[in-house]
Parts: sequence; C-alpha cells; structure tokens
Amino acid sequence: MTDQTDVPLAFFSANCEVGLRALTLLQESRQRFLEIQLEAIRKDIKTTHEVGAQLANASNFAALAALPVTFLRNEAEHCAHLMQAWMSLAIHNQTAIVEQMREIGESWQRCQAMSLQQAGNTASMVAPVQDIFEKFRQGTAWSPALNGTGAQAGGGAAASPRKGPVHAS
Repeated sequence: MTDQTDVPLAFFSANCEVGLRALTLLQESRQRFLEIQLEAIRKDIKTTHEVGAQLANASNFAALAALPVTFLRNEAEHCAHLMQAWMSLAIHNQTAIVEQMREIGESWQRCQAMSLQQAGNTASMVAPVQDIFEKFRQGTAWSPALNGTGAQAGGGAAASPRKGPVHAS
C-alpha cells in the first residue's frame, strides 16, 4: 500500500523534473550555440589572415583582381557550414523537446493512475495535502520572524496593546 502523501508528492516532483529537464535542454542548447558561434569567429579570423596574406603577396593586378571572388566563395562556404550547424542544432532541440513531451505525458499518466488507484481507498486525497500544509504551518510557528509574532522593540507585554474589556475598579 502506498503512503497517503505519495500521490501529491508525485505530482509535485513530476513538475519539478519537467522544469529541470527543460532548463537542462536550454542550457545544453545555449552551450552548443555558443560553440557554433565561437567556431565561426575562429574561421572568420583565419579567413581574414589568409586574405591579408594573399593581398600582401599579390604579385600583379590579375592576382589582386581574383581576391574578391576567392573571398566571396570562402564566405559563401563559411555561411553554408554555419547554417548547417544551426539547422542541426534546431533539429536536435526539436527532437529533444518531442522526447521530453513524451516523457512528461508518461509521468502524468503514472501520477493520474496512482491518484485513481488511491481514490478507491477509504483515505481521501485531501487529507495528505492538508497534512503537508499543516506540517509547513507548524514549522513556521516555531520561527517568530516568519509568523509575525516576534518580539517588538519596546519590551513585550508592556508595549503591546491590551485586548479584552477594561473594567474600572
């Protein structure tokens, strides 16, 4: 038999796991995108050095006139490789999101099956949730700063207003 708090905690943990997987996917995607950009920048620096060397070593006007065509061809190839890398990253992200959505659906189905199974028991679903909040409320009762009953500057009972009727003696 499962504990009464298993189902509410399963729903909560399923949401937490979904959030963590989404954050992990975003972080991995951002890391790969930064790697692609860094690789592109390195390639641009290398191409710039090569063009500078070809410009410095041009022996005649024919070699000088061929440089723009060579530069444009290299730049077109570079952009094509960059687009392929971006499309590969997009495909990877899309596949990962679909897989994550499938896993989310399966975990929610398991949680719903557990809740339906437990709903057949005599214990209601409300009691475990109330127990969780009651434990939280008891925990905050121990800390005066959290529940607003902390000691005030001025001296406790003398500084607090009196409650109840005041009788003349």
